[in-house]
Amino acid sequence: MWITLFHQMGVERAAAHHDAVLSSQALARVLSEHVSHILRQSDHATQLFKLKFEETDGALRLPEFSQRNGLLDSVLPAKLNLPMALIDRHGMLLDSANGFSADPGPIAGSSWFLALAGGAGDASRFATPVVEPRSGKWLIQIARRLNDGSGAFTGAIVIMIDPLYFVDDYDRVSVDDEAALFLWAHEAQLTIGRVGERLFVGERLGFRARKEPGAFADELEPSAPPDRIARIYSYSDMDRYALVAVVGITERAAMEKFERHRIRYLWMALAATLAIAAVTMLLMRQSARLRASMRAARDAQATSRAAAEGSLDGVMFLKARRDADGRITDFVVADINDKGAAMLGHTRAAVTGQGILPLLPREVDPPFLERYARVLLESHPLEEEVELRAPGERAVWIRHQIVPIPDGVAVSWRDISARKLAELEISGNRGFLQSLIEHLPLLIYVKSVRPASFGTMVVWNKAAEAATGYAAEDVIGKTDCLAFAPDFALFSPEEDRAMMASPAALDLPEKPLRRPDGELRYLHTVSVPLFDNDGAIEYILCIAEDVTRRHEQEQNLRNSEAQLTAITNASPLGLVRADLRGNCTYVNRMFETISGLTREQALGGGWKDALHPEERDSLNAIFQHQRRNPEPFKKVVRCLRPDGSLVWASVKVAAVRIGERIEGFVGTIDDITTLREAELALRESEARLRTIADTLPAMVAYIDANQVYRFHNLAYHREFGRDGAAVPGMTVRQTVGEQRFATLEPYILRALKGETLVFEEHDGAEGAERALEVTYIPQLGEDGVTVVGFHVMRQDITSQKREKKRLLKLAQVDALTGLANRAGFLHKLSVAMRESADDGHLMALMYMDVDHFKPVNDTYGHHVGDALLKAFSARLTQTLRASDTVARLGGDEFTIIMEKLARPEDAQAIAAKIVSAMQAPFELGTVTVSVSASIGLAYFSGGTLEPDALLQQADMQLYQAKQAGRNTWRAAA
Repeated sequence: MWITLFHQMGVERAAAHHDAVLSSQALARVLSEHVSHILRQSDHATQLFKLKFEETDGALRLPEFSQRNGLLDSVLPAKLNLPMALIDRHGMLLDSANGFSADPGPIAGSSWFLALAGGAGDASRFATPVVEPRSGKWLIQIARRLNDGSGAFTGAIVIMIDPLYFVDDYDRVSVDDEAALFLWAHEAQLTIGRVGERLFVGERLGFRARKEPGAFADELEPSAPPDRIARIYSYSDMDRYALVAVVGITERAAMEKFERHRIRYLWMALAATLAIAAVTMLLMRQSARLRASMRAARDAQATSRAAAEGSLDGVMFLKARRDADGRITDFVVADINDKGAAMLGHTRAAVTGQGILPLLPREVDPPFLERYARVLLESHPLEEEVELRAPGERAVWIRHQIVPIPDGVAVSWRDISARKLAELEISGNRGFLQSLIEHLPLLIYVKSVRPASFGTMVVWNKAAEAATGYAAEDVIGKTDCLAFAPDFALFSPEEDRAMMASPAALDLPEKPLRRPDGELRYLHTVSVPLFDNDGAIEYILCIAEDVTRRHEQEQNLRNSEAQLTAITNASPLGLVRADLRGNCTYVNRMFETISGLTREQALGGGWKDALHPEERDSLNAIFQHQRRNPEPFKKVVRCLRPDGSLVWASVKVAAVRIGERIEGFVGTIDDITTLREAELALRESEARLRTIADTLPAMVAYIDANQVYRFHNLAYHREFGRDGAAVPGMTVRQTVGEQRFATLEPYILRALKGETLVFEEHDGAEGAERALEVTYIPQLGEDGVTVVGFHVMRQDITSQKREKKRLLKLAQVDALTGLANRAGFLHKLSVAMRESADDGHLMALMYMDVDHFKPVNDTYGHHVGDALLKAFSARLTQTLRASDTVARLGGDEFTIIMEKLARPEDAQAIAAKIVSAMQAPFELGTVTVSVSASIGLAYFSGGTLEPDALLQQADMQLYQAKQAGRNTWRAAA
């Protein structure tokens, strides 16, 4: 008990230490979220400056941007007074505010400036904390690229943040007075923090993972403790900003609860020790009573021993042994006779009083102990035959009998191995013979020829069932005249009588067999006589092979030869077969038509006369080529007919190979005279087409059904940047590469299905993004249905797309607040709903307006109303996440798109936060006004809902919020 107590205290100490690590880690996450929020708002400030800077064509300066109630106040608290600077494209300082101090070296050579100038992206760059050369402070730098009207780099906006702001007077982390808060930049080897009320800034303090036994994965320890107070540290990473938030809570406060538990456990263990001593004395008195009852049990055992000694079986009496819950765990041998002890392999003295479980064989299912317990509990005797088999020993069978007695069982058993093994051997031989007959692939049946059962079927295996269609249960036990139809092939009284007259094996000729389902099969049968002990025929064994497949193959071979002859005569090609010496053995009718020779004239060497005299010498070279190469030989030759006419023909010769041996040659000849004439006309037509296509300003090409370029004009030649003659014959994949082909393939497949397509293609191969308008026009074949290819026309529309994009961007920003306007909102909503449906993420839409805005606008004028809308939008932006999209639809109506929510309650919590934040008064110069916000909230995570329908749902919830008295929010189900 005391060992358990000290172990438990060790476990609880470790658990308390682990809880302290988790607590400090949670506090570190709160600190990291606060730091990340300020950095995100600073990032938003650079984005807002970039937007206004580019809208004003670079006229915006820092004093106007950072003035009171200006654009900067909408995203960052005015009290921060963050150093800011505006840098031109050459790295020169154009403007600065709040004491910004540049690096001593040229800004144009800084790595961050070069990265902004070289990248076209809109993302900001966060630099790791650096030391300001003038003040000695270390600062976090945020920089964002600025573009001119054409999208070219024109400079950068830079904001510097002192990390001391994050820990000095920070009250969001609920810690005691002696806790420690740190921001650690491990790459820059800089640390800033607060230990109690003392600020700590410097490079000498770092952190490392705690390596002591029992330390946890997220636990840290300082390289040099800031004071003498023991603390438990944990951390939260801010990977994007290269910072780590570290919080340490005092070990005294973290282990206070454990110390109270430890003292309580010690008092409880002392009390339990005294109680155990008192119970031990009571058990000693009970032991004396137990010895008296054991003497009475021995007297009863002597009475039953005499009866057991006279038995021929092994007999033993067992008493149940139970655990504290009354369950039977074993049986104790109360008495056993000499025969029973010998069967267990022990003497009576060695067995009596011992537990029976170690003495019983273990290779029995269910175990003997389970059988004894069931008989005792159910009070029903059990008699059975049991096989005992030990590894490496022969099997032993016993006749086992169990009878219940008070709190135990009486067991007797006898060895019956000799009888049981004889029975099993006979059964096994029968089973082996039956299994062998059943699984042989040959049809096997046996019928009796005894006078009393002549013709009775006694064996009918599975192969017989499959071949004849007669099941074994319909045949075995019946005579063949009753089981089969009179014309059945296996029912032949004449063959049975011949076997009786001359008992010898008979190999019967193949005969057809008609199955009951009408299918015809062929069998080859062998009959064998089986004799009894007196030499008389007792059974006839028939073994039959199903040769139906061989019959079918022979018939198919004859049919194939006939079909081959018909096919060769109907072939549009002339066919020639020649032996190894080149002598013709066969020509078809088309050869006669093309060559003008009859079959008799062509046989032997006469077929060579069909070739022009100048072509005949090449035949020997063709045969030699085929002896060395497995590929067929192709050639265009001239044929001279007997009437003197000249025919152009395409000849193909292939060797007949069987393994590695050549048995002869096969050749085909095709009349291509008309095709040669058409090729000449086609070449003239293609020359005219290329002249026309090369004068067009657009890129024109033709691609066939196999996606192979067959034609392209001069403009396409310039696009490919290679010799135009190399592109025809190449596939689209080979020409444009895998990446561009993956984009074009869906359009190509649609065009090859007969669809005319017009789409845009974007190409950045030359370093500048280009937009091209592409048209695919299918080309139909002669049947007017089959698509044999498609025509391609490509035109560069980059300048038109760039102008359209610029106008669209200007049309999607609200001029008053700098937020997205209605057009920008509807575009973002469509994109967000599509991504939510594809990814399965939950999103929410808020529809909001300013309560009592009209009285303010009417009372103080439109300039105050506009100032209120700007301040309202700024406070709204500070309340939301950096990933949320805020838009002003017009007047005092705002919308918010929240993407990738974990649950609906997150959006509801933000809505409540907005309502609470807007209750504070707004200071607008000399005027202070109080308004509130009403919000309608709708959700979307997939389905067929349109953006307008989702906006209408949020509007309905806004109406309910106004009906509820305003200054509140309502959410859809």
